[in-house]
Amino acid sequence: MKPTFHHRLVNGPYEDPVLYVRLFRERRALMFDCGDITPMTLSEMLKVTDLFITHTHIDHFIGFDRLLRTLLSREAPLRVYGPSGIAGCVEGKLKGYTWNLIRQYPITIEVREVSGGKVATTAYRALNEFRREELGSAPFDGLLLKEPAFKVSAVEVMHEIPCLSYSVQEEFHINVIKEALKEMDIPVGSWLKVLKEAIWENRPGETLVETSSGPRTLTDLQRIVKISQGQKVSYVTDLTPTGENIDKAAGLARGSSTLYCESFFMSTEGERALERNHLTAAETAEIAGRAQVRELVPMHFSAKYKGQETDPGREALELFELQ
Repeated sequence: MKPTFHHRLVNGPYEDPVLYVRLFRERRALMFDCGDITPMTLSEMLKVTDLFITHTHIDHFIGFDRLLRTLLSREAPLRVYGPSGIAGCVEGKLKGYTWNLIRQYPITIEVREVSGGKVATTAYRALNEFRREELGSAPFDGLLLKEPAFKVSAVEVMHEIPCLSYSVQEEFHINVIKEALKEMDIPVGSWLKVLKEAIWENRPGETLVETSSGPRTLTDLQRIVKISQGQKVSYVTDLTPTGENIDKAAGLARGSSTLYCESFFMSTEGERALERNHLTAAETAEIAGRAQVRELVPMHFSAKYKGQETDPGREALELFELQ
């Protein structure tokens, strides 16, 4: 059963946290945070259409310049999502360069800023040298991006400053039953993508799909597919270890197949964690346990633990397994 997307961390647990989500069957990817992205290939960067920023500390945002330079000649826009202040931070990056020779480039950057229960959209187009364009706002209900095959949700937390945690969820798996295709004498082909889109969009049963052997109704074709639960991946990092933040993170991650979560300090350093606005291994395990996730991937460890016999990630996994 092939999922809609594949996910992986770009860097190791002591380096900048960056989550790359490759969408199968599309020349496209989502990225969560944009710190050091030098390990990424040109091809991987060119696929990024949606960039989700937790906050703009340097280890989560320094790679934006590199990504921008790669995408300058791309026609598809780059959509950037983030917490209060994200539009100003993107604008600050853009104002650091001179764009008098950029007008012929097609790239547009659309920034969606979550703040005060609303999502405000701002555009920056190469056509007008990346001058700010206000495109209005809409209520924020937790959903940032909704497409037929998946959705991306967010929750506002605090890292002394506003910060976002994210989840990307596949609506459901659609698996083609090859034996049923043979029984119906229908060869495979590009029409299967059309069929899946029709199912994702919940079109009426009488909808016609042009198969390799002629038109069939959606109802007729239901027998060749199997619907199963889709995967959910959550990304939680850089939040102050308060009860409210932990509640929000656990709620966002509930039922995740994979949770990527910071585990910055060992559990014995609770006071230091509160002072630095980061989670301990115990709090990481608590979020994963309360969310009933299937897999926990600890990340974003303090560099102070490099070379030691144990680290916050190992401790978090041990505590998670004991729950």
